Amino acid sequence: MVQEVSFSFFPGCLIRSRLPHLEKSARVVLEKFHVTLAELKEATCCPNPIYFRDLNQETWLTLAARNLSLLTGDGKPMMTLCSGCYNTFRECEHTLAANQRLRKEIAQNLENIGREYVPDKGVEHIAPFLYEKIGPDRLATQVIRPLKGMKVAFHHGCHFIRPSHLHQFDDPDHPTKMEALIRALGADVVDFPRKMLCCGLTVMGVDPDLSQQMGFEKLRLMKAEGAEAVVLACPSCMLQFDHNQRLIESKFDTKLSLPVFFLTEIIGLALGESPETLGLEQHRVDVLPLVRRLLLQEEKKTVKRLGLNNRPLLQE
Repeated sequence: MVQEVSFSFFPGCLIRSRLPHLEKSARVVLEKFHVTLAELKEATCCPNPIYFRDLNQETWLTLAARNLSLLTGDGKPMMTLCSGCYNTFRECEHTLAANQRLRKEIAQNLENIGREYVPDKGVEHIAPFLYEKIGPDRLATQVIRPLKGMKVAFHHGCHFIRPSHLHQFDDPDHPTKMEALIRALGADVVDFPRKMLCCGLTVMGVDPDLSQQMGFEKLRLMKAEGAEAVVLACPSCMLQFDHNQRLIESKFDTKLSLPVFFLTEIIGLALGESPETLGLEQHRVDVLPLVRRLLLQEEKKTVKRLGLNNRPLLQE
């Protein structure tokens, strides 16, 4: 009998408000491995590990610790799909463990609202979880629709690998673990210059031109190395590369047309899920031509296996 694992799900702000299909694909993929996500009630913004922390560290830590205090109810550890949220919670845990003065101040702030922070309840980001708890080998055994011939670039982003003293998941300069997951699906992972640089989204509010320049450089370098799709594990990076790609194309008078997949979307495709189930029609950059090519490859293999080579493909 397979043992089920359950997490308290922290969606963050971007996914529920702008990218709900990412949550859908994550739930579909995790359920295949008997992992369920329970709603974490009364959660608020994490808050953001860049803007809020720099404005007022104590307020930032108090809000983060309040969210973590919600885990004391049912004892489930937390899972998030957002690299920024993950970084906030891990840094909060690390800071409160290391700084007695801040720990006392945050404890008092929480006591004033009837909450208590209990350390070490456990916070998981879905990408490291898939590698460490599922793994490339187990994932490969579940592949129904191999992504053979598909060339993808994996964008790591800033927050689920670095800072390495917090996460200790992969080499912060030369990571390989996400690439191993993608290869387990049958796809080819292309390397590209400057791949560990930021996507540029967080600069948008301060310098839109610089933000678009950063996004353009990343997409341009990926495409120059032969990538026909981008895979990532951060909703902020998803906004930059998918939602903002047309804006970037317009600014730099170019055509990139580089489809962008969240990690669980590309895994879901390889595990046999339909584009509709994964919500792929919600993407701004059309991923369906690439998906149709995969489906056609799958049908060709079926036709060959059944000895129906003389029948036209996709006639029905």
